[in-house]
Amino acid sequence: MTVQRNQVAAILIAFGLASALQAETAVEVAIRIQKAIDDGTPPAWMNPVLPENIQKNVQNKGKTLAQHLKLGNEEKEARVASLLAEHYGRVWAWHQQIDQELEAAWTAWDEARDPAKGGKDELKALTVMVEQIDPIYAQFAPQIQNLLQALHQILTDEQITALLDQITRSPGVDRTYNAYLEMVPQMKDSEKKIIRQRLEQARLDSLAAWTEKEIVRIFKKYKLRNEFSIDYFGYGYREHYKAWVERNKQAK
Repeated sequence: MTVQRNQVAAILIAFGLASALQAETAVEVAIRIQKAIDDGTPPAWMNPVLPENIQKNVQNKGKTLAQHLKLGNEEKEARVASLLAEHYGRVWAWHQQIDQELEAAWTAWDEARDPAKGGKDELKALTVMVEQIDPIYAQFAPQIQNLLQALHQILTDEQITALLDQITRSPGVDRTYNAYLEMVPQMKDSEKKIIRQRLEQARLDSLAAWTEKEIVRIFKKYKLRNEFSIDYFGYGYREHYKAWVERNKQAK
């Protein structure tokens, strides 16, 4: 299973989840969890005993998402529904273990970006994201990759993308990406690719979310990275954002 662990690490590195400042980086966390799975000692949330109401919730969620794909094949639909129900059962169980720590990290992120709490310090928020939030979510990265590999045995790439888009329809990859293009139409293709890839990673990371609020938060942390990149590209994100908001106001 070394190849699978390396795949998890490569995915995390590609999207900048590692931090030299964190006692255990996101990459290291993901590799440790994958190794435990490979060694037959998975974390408890991998084999949860769900309350009856949660079991019903995840089964309904899996069935609804599978039906949305309109596969026209009852066997495939049932397999997809089963995989998603199992996945979201693990999402729920994982959150029971980490929600207190995770919420504390998100609160630190919110406070760093709240002008009422001493100013909007985006660099501090970025530090919280890389040092606290990302390593927590890295715990669940192996499960996300395992789910995707299982889905690839049943669905096409296009169908998996449609499934992920349904799960993350708000805020959504395309809608957010198109807003960036409207804000900064002069971006080069290579720059657009970076912006798009981050949003697609947010879509994948959202498979660890139990609530829609959490999906929005996950997208926000990638949007912050994109804002810094747009500044780095030399365009000035804040100026373009304000101009875009004003154009939309005038168009109404």
